[in-house]
This record gives sequence, C-alpha cells and structure tokens, in this order.
Amino acid sequence: MKLRINRNFRLFFVLSLMLMFFAGVLGTAGVARAGAARTGAGLAKVKKFQHPGFGKYRVIRIDSDGVFPSILRIKPGSTVIWFNATDKYVSVVFSKGDTLNRSTRAPTLFYLAPDGTYISAAFSSGAVASAAFIKPGTYYYFVTGLPISDGGAFAQVVAE
Repeated sequence: MKLRINRNFRLFFVLSLMLMFFAGVLGTAGVARAGAARTGAGLAKVKKFQHPGFGKYRVIRIDSDGVFPSILRIKPGSTVIWFNATDKYVSVVFSKGDTLNRSTRAPTLFYLAPDGTYISAAFSSGAVASAAFIKPGTYYYFVTGLPISDGGAFAQVVAE
C-alpha cells in the first residue's frame, strides 16, 4: 500500500513540474511578443486604428453643489467617468441621444431612451457611469437630482 501511494505521489509531482515548466515557457513567449509590440514591431498597425485619446480617462465629480468640471475638454477616444459624490441617486441625461449613441463606445449604464435622450440609469452614491467619446463635438448634458435653479446641474463634454 505504501509503495503505491509513494509511486502516485511521485507521478503527481513530476506531472506538476512539467505543467509549471510549460506554463512558464508559454508565458515567456507571450511576454516576448508583448515586448516586441512595445518596441515598435507591429506598432504602426495598432496606431492606424487608435484614437488620439484612446486609453485616457477623465473623471467628472457630481456633488450637491453641481458638476465639476462643468466644461470638460478631452481628445476623441477618451473615456469620461461620472462619479456620484452626493447622498442620493442621480442620472446623466444627454438631449441629443441618437447623435451621442453613434459618438460613444463602451458605455457603462447608458442607454438610448424611447424619448430620444441618451441617459444613464440612476446610480447611487459612490457609483459611476462612463462612456468613451469617439467623435469630435460638443455634447451638452444635465444631471438629475441636482438643483437646476443655479445652473449647477448643466454641463458639457467637448471632444476636440
């Protein structure tokens, strides 16, 4: 009995070592390919399809006093993240929804409403909504749940 357990353990140990070795070899090959991409091999292909702001993000803070910054200037391809710092639920509403739906990618919580607005679902304190702005333009929006009398609920994103 003891001999059989010992032989099974050795077999398990040898197979584990082989698995770790091959995983390391494959992992190193992936790192080498990634390093080649960073050094310029194949970089021209990637840049051709990349937007200038790709991979950059900007945060807009929503608090009880309003939206900060109220005018956000970004490069096309940048992702805008709205952070709710209030103690209630808010939504971000763009009035020209169809245009904005074609001008953004990978929206989080946003959808095109039946009335034509591009609106985020209501998100709570500490939560976020986001969208990447692909096309240049000025996009006006307002935030629900904020007082509109002083204009703090109105803002814009300018992709230039």
